[in-house]
Amino acid sequence: MDDEQLADLHKFLADHHRRLAREAVLDVVQHYHADLAQRLADEAALIFRRTAIAQRLREGEQRKKDELE
Repeated sequence: MDDEQLADLHKFLADHHRRLAREAVLDVVQHYHADLAQRLADEAALIFRRTAIAQRLREGEQRKKDELE
């Protein structure tokens, strides 16, 4: 699964939990689904950034390894 698919999955799940929050009768259930939806949306927004950071770290480690050889 690539980053775009993963972000789409998180967005889909966030929308799903927002719908569940709107349909929930109990306040505690509404808050749970709303909070979960927000966390999933936040994660979706960070996926590309985290991938870029991980790639830069891998490249830095590879450069260090190449310099030692």
